[in-house]
Amino acid sequence: MNDHALASRDQLAAAYLQEMQALAREISISMDAIAANALSKLQESIAKQEMLCANLASMAHAVSEGFKPFAQPSFSGIDAAVEKKIGATRKTLLDLNLKYAALLKHSGKTISLLSTLCKSHTGQFQEARGPRLKYQTCLARCNRWPH
Repeated sequence: MNDHALASRDQLAAAYLQEMQALAREISISMDAIAANALSKLQESIAKQEMLCANLASMAHAVSEGFKPFAQPSFSGIDAAVEKKIGATRKTLLDLNLKYAALLKHSGKTISLLSTLCKSHTGQFQEARGPRLKYQTCLARCNRWPH
């Protein structure tokens, strides 16, 4: 390889690393948005994740041309420190992705249970003794959840 091709591969590898790190940040933002019940923040983060994944796929394709499909992109001939960071970030992304998937699965089950509860409940509570305060019904609380 000539010096120009090596510099180009180093630049591509550095850009790939930056996109992977940005994806890891966006996955963390999405998990925080789910925990905070912040639907717009979650939607914005998912859109960014989709863009980052498309960019990563494009970069991986450019690097891996001529290799068998679904092979990990090979950045041979690049700076060893960048290659090591790519490997560490890939591991971080895999771990985050497993946690993200588990959180989404758990959130889906929770929403399903709450929906079932709200549908099966009459939505009425008896008034409390004393100052005659009515409790908020389950259905009223469920209607505040984003759909």
